[in-house]
Amino acid sequence: MKTWILAGTLGACALLANAQSLPDSQTVVIPGGRLQTIELPAQRHFMNAQDFAPFRGGYELANGQVLHLRNAGSIGAMYARIDDQDEHRIIAATSNSFVALDRQLAMRIDLRDDGSVGGEVLMMVPAESLASGEVVPAHVQNMSLASR
Repeated sequence: MKTWILAGTLGACALLANAQSLPDSQTVVIPGGRLQTIELPAQRHFMNAQDFAPFRGGYELANGQVLHLRNAGSIGAMYARIDDQDEHRIIAATSNSFVALDRQLAMRIDLRDDGSVGGEVLMMVPAESLASGEVVPAHVQNMSLASR
């Protein structure tokens, strides 16, 4: 009796193992969902220094880096940088989103009534060569805003 139960169990396991491996012709390939570029808006949103004032300051990103926003000059030019990296001149795409003119950075900042902050930052990551010789193409990294 034990032999029959063991044989049945082994047979069921063999069928399940066979069902899990598909030949290459039946493999489903899902294309990579990496965003490759950051686009400038078709039309800029007008934002003066007073409108930009609530957005000025530092924002901690989910990965530990800090996004800094400031404006300067009599025309209220707006700038963004992450940590100690180069600064990027930004324009308003909407009332709460901004894009760097060099298309290296984009952000959406949701200032909530309770004082908390939400949103996301897109940063262009340059192509890099790995030790294996493989090249990782330039792509856009998506980071969430964690706090202000």
